Amino acid sequence: MAFHVEFDESVQEYLARVEGLMDADRAEIARQITDELARDADRFLRLFPLSPESLCFRYDYAFLTKQTLFSFDFVVDAVHQEMGVVRVAYVECSSEPIP
Repeated sequence: MAFHVEFDESVQEYLARVEGLMDADRAEIARQITDELARDADRFLRLFPLSPESLCFRYDYAFLTKQTLFSFDFVVDAVHQEMGVVRVAYVECSSEPIP
């Protein structure tokens, strides 16, 4: 089943504030996350639930630029998965410079 992927406004605002990313990087991150979650959200829910029987799951994503490795930790809400919708509800980011 292909899912429709939504991003909570707070997640969009957080991504807009991540230092070291260009607008094109942010667009590519959103595209890649959307593509993968649209295809595999049910698998991620099965493999990485926040707790047993949770309808939320962790989704980790790495993005590499020429200068920095960005590691994103997302929480995705799959409460409406039966209707074909998942929502990226939370994000944290850490980064490491590339020598």
